[in-house]
Amino acid sequence: MRVSPLKDKFASQGAVTRERYGVEVVARVADKPAECRAVRDAVGLTDFSFTRKYRVPAEQGLDFLDGLLAGNVPKIRFGRVLHTFLADDDGQLVGDCYVANNDEEFILLCESIVSDAEIDRVMQANGAAAAGVEDLTASHVLLSLDGFKAWEIAKEIFGADVLGLPYLSIEVYPFQDQSVRLFRAGKTSEFGYLLLAPRAVAPALFDLLAAAVEKRGGRLCGVDAHDDLRLEGRFFNIHAEGLRVRDPLVFGLQWMIDFDKENFRGCEAIKRRRAQGLRKKIIGVAAERGCQQLVIGAQIFHEGRSVAEVVAEGHSVVLDQPLGLAVFPVELAYSGLSFRLAAADGPAVRTISMPPIMPKSLTVKLDEM
Repeated sequence: MRVSPLKDKFASQGAVTRERYGVEVVARVADKPAECRAVRDAVGLTDFSFTRKYRVPAEQGLDFLDGLLAGNVPKIRFGRVLHTFLADDDGQLVGDCYVANNDEEFILLCESIVSDAEIDRVMQANGAAAAGVEDLTASHVLLSLDGFKAWEIAKEIFGADVLGLPYLSIEVYPFQDQSVRLFRAGKTSEFGYLLLAPRAVAPALFDLLAAAVEKRGGRLCGVDAHDDLRLEGRFFNIHAEGLRVRDPLVFGLQWMIDFDKENFRGCEAIKRRRAQGLRKKIIGVAAERGCQQLVIGAQIFHEGRSVAEVVAEGHSVVLDQPLGLAVFPVELAYSGLSFRLAAADGPAVRTISMPPIMPKSLTVKLDEM
């Protein structure tokens, strides 16, 4: 099982780990609600080293990436990041990907729902060796800094020009004679930064970040909190709803796809389903406080019959109520409708517009700092 180079750092703080697709991840450090509140009100630091990480030479690897991923890689401007996905041959989701154009290189970050061995097989089968792809997964760590005050820490460590980075951008900064690639990204709806750092400086970078987080009333976090934060902020989560449904069209991920491309992995199947028309759609649902029935797999009833299924669930610390995502037939996939949960006479559940919260980060004007 692959483990993070920062395993001992998190273990010393009482982290609870678990296996996910053959990789050890930090599930939590404190209790999940406390970690969620830290991100919403201050800042959280999470080990995202479970993510697959690659360096791809720009000239040599451009066609490789464009033939592999659903988005249009040649159109990524210098210094910007494309959010797209990797599908299998049947057009079903395999990985949630960021691709960054960093001058003479592309950086690919992939959160996958298959094993490392399967990702390696896919990469090699699609020409990774000829494209000069360098696997950074073992040689680098990836840390996620998220929260209302995350920008303060990024500025303190890397300088004030961090404040000028737009969402989905990349910049490189020196750190102890090494280079740290900083992505302004994140999937919590608060400020977010991903730091891709060489293993040699990872412990020192972690210590510096952790101290800055603690100074601002934040804490170390695990991936379980990120599941709730992504749901609350309505960011697609391949480890939750993505794992259970897998069809990108049902999620409304058409914006990640360039349908004008001649080819990408799984494109024929995706285009065929698109031509047949969408029959199901993901929509947000909310139950009353204290409801215990909003769980994955629960059926949603309308006029005495089951019409939908819950595919993701969590708890909103902002609203203090259960939230979820459910797959509905398109004719019922509208916000503001009332249904019954788990039985024809079960507790009330309603469809809602997502996200149902206003992140605190929207109140911060970085251009005025």
